[in-house]
Amino acid sequence: MTLSLYLLLSSCLFYFMAFVFHVFSFWGTGRERHGAGFTCMRLGFLICTFYFFGEAVENRYFLPVTHVSQAMAFFSWSLAFVYLVLLVRIQSEPFGLILTPVLWIFSLMASLTFDPAPRPVTFPADAYFAVHVVSAFFAYACLTISFAAGVLYLLQQRELKSKNPGRFYHKLPALEALEKLIFQPMVWGACLLFLAVTVGFLWSKAAFGSYWFSDPKILATMATVFCYGIILYLHYIVAMRGKRVIVFSLMAFGMVLFSFLGMRFVDGSHNF
Repeated sequence: MTLSLYLLLSSCLFYFMAFVFHVFSFWGTGRERHGAGFTCMRLGFLICTFYFFGEAVENRYFLPVTHVSQAMAFFSWSLAFVYLVLLVRIQSEPFGLILTPVLWIFSLMASLTFDPAPRPVTFPADAYFAVHVVSAFFAYACLTISFAAGVLYLLQQRELKSKNPGRFYHKLPALEALEKLIFQPMVWGACLLFLAVTVGFLWSKAAFGSYWFSDPKILATMATVFCYGIILYLHYIVAMRGKRVIVFSLMAFGMVLFSFLGMRFVDGSHNF
């Protein structure tokens, strides 16, 4: 077992432990389990950081995201970074309960598809490429956070309409707070995804001499940006509130999954 695979498996294990602790904390009363869940999540994030540092040294490239295993791991790392660093004020049991299995699944996928052979960079990897990749992955991470908040919003709304609200009603944040947690990361994600597409065009022109307007992955990503732009317009300009716009945002997340994962199976789509 190589050191890189050991680090991936260790990160995966800590994310799974974080999920277990969040489950016990959510259904129990002990705050110490809640803290243990966040500690395990931070340890998983830290170990994944060391993994990318090692991969960068081995591949002799500072951004080792050149195949599917690294891509899965980098998405998991980006999601953990957004949640643990950028959105530190909103950390809660419900968010941890939803996000930790996502972190665990993507880390597990990265471990199962791990390739021990070094992957030298065979395409132009300049500053354009780095900005394109980082902004795209952080956009996907922000939109995943928004999706998680949307799921919690619908759960809380159902509890409020229930005559006998259960545990979710007392554990989940208020609807107004959840609505902010939906749209703040969504704004970040939509802007970052637009930046990724724009810089991607510049990179393709500089690296290959043409703009990839007909690339299926780029077209799917542009459609995703357009859908989120409409949702943000409805929310901030038309002042649409409540369940309807939240459902729209959850539906739009399906396009995120399609452009990020599904396009790997479409011929003519670029995947690095």
